[in-house]
Amino acid sequence: MTEKSETTEKKAVSGAKSDSLQALRGLAFAGIFLGHFYYFGWTPISVSVFFILSGFLLTTRKNASYEKYGIADSFREAVRRISKLYPLHMIMMLASIPFVIYRAGGLHISDLLIKIGCNVLLIQSLIPSADINASLNGVSWFLSNIFVLYIVFPFLYRLFKKCRNRFSLVFVLVVLIAVQTLYVYIVGCFVHTADVMTYLIHSSPLYRVFDMSYGIILGFMSVKERKTDEEGTAFLSSIVELAALIVTGILVYIWSKESMIVYLSYAPVCPFMSVIWMQLFYRKAGIVTKLLTNKVTVFLGDRSGSAFLIHFPIVVYINTFIFPHLTVLKRTIIHGILFPGSVILTLVLSYLYDKWQAGRR
Repeated sequence: MTEKSETTEKKAVSGAKSDSLQALRGLAFAGIFLGHFYYFGWTPISVSVFFILSGFLLTTRKNASYEKYGIADSFREAVRRISKLYPLHMIMMLASIPFVIYRAGGLHISDLLIKIGCNVLLIQSLIPSADINASLNGVSWFLSNIFVLYIVFPFLYRLFKKCRNRFSLVFVLVVLIAVQTLYVYIVGCFVHTADVMTYLIHSSPLYRVFDMSYGIILGFMSVKERKTDEEGTAFLSSIVELAALIVTGILVYIWSKESMIVYLSYAPVCPFMSVIWMQLFYRKAGIVTKLLTNKVTVFLGDRSGSAFLIHFPIVVYINTFIFPHLTVLKRTIIHGILFPGSVILTLVLSYLYDKWQAGRR
């Protein structure tokens, strides 16, 4: 094989893996959209996957600057990374204000100004109250969280880079999942306020730093990965992927019940399944990941960042102003009409925003 053909092949493999990770991102967004619209989706896994992907992709880019970053450098880099989505965050925040006023039963200026201030500064995820961290455009807590974690990332990167081999990385990964599981158990035992509990095991940077860490560790593992014969592992990979699909289906069924078991929603099941799916889509060796990596899922992945911020106000307005006034039969019929409509509207607006951003840059 010539040097030129080797380079071409490496690029093709890299592109295929990039597509599979975008497909995973698209499927994660689909799970969140379904969860918000129907209250039936794989949302807990999806949210973890978003953070894991961020840590993984930042690590595999091998930016030597991470070694020298101080807190000021990390802050500037975090600002740069979120700059693409920040204008959209502001737009969707303003679009959500009428709903917030309606839900509060009137205009409470001081309360609204506090929420706007926290969202503008992206510090809402630091406030241990759902009334603040999920205020206005409720999903913007993710942007606040990822902003904080971007600042922390270089320091985590340097910490996990000290692991010398794959075995030590796997060991640290297992220990972190155990620590996260213990953390959730302790919160479940000692915190009895639903608002605070939801914050501590869902939207807190203290909780999500585990997900970012898993992504960093998986990124270093991929760098140290040995080449294997993918054809020889295709059958085994397909079996593992099918098993993961079945387990995810069971979890979705459990999460759809009103008597949702919080412990099963998060640790250790959620981080473990998120890590598994991350690895499976990175390798893309089995039939499930190959089928799920297609033009539709990759397109969803490409749109997921902006679509994530756009979809929530649309869903909230539908669930607030339309569904409560319908009978169960009419609600079911309207669901079938409005769901694809809201998906199309979200993706169209997302495409237009991303195109505008690309033009600016």
